[in-house]
Amino acid sequence: MQNEFSGNIKKNLPLIIKGTIVGVGLTLISMVIFATIMLIFNLDRNLSVPFSTVSLAIGCFFAAIYTSKNIGRKGYLVGLIIGIIVFVMVTLISLIITSDGFSYNTLFHFIIILLSSVSGGIMGVNKNKKTRYI
Repeated sequence: MQNEFSGNIKKNLPLIIKGTIVGVGLTLISMVIFATIMLIFNLDRNLSVPFSTVSLAIGCFFAAIYTSKNIGRKGYLVGLIIGIIVFVMVTLISLIITSDGFSYNTLFHFIIILLSSVSGGIMGVNKNKKTRYI
């Protein structure tokens, strides 16, 4: 038995891909902004890790809002899917670039990405409705 979200997966897949691209773009823009702030104020390089985590959370949050607003239902599921896709992309790129492997930092990124994308998905569905659902 299929639910209404999985029954329309062919219709929702382009929206999910487009939302993921929007999220990655916003992540890159926020990383450039944080890098500029670090350069202008001559901040320590150790702040780059928290700044990258915040940038990733911002990108996932707005990607989930955008996608779930366009799909119109199941915001938590849309946010979860967006978060998992972005996490896999970032983790694969990280594993290709560095040989650090998985660590507690990877788990922390996973939790932050999922929390921000699920909350963004819920907000995107509830944005234009009079009745608010959690």
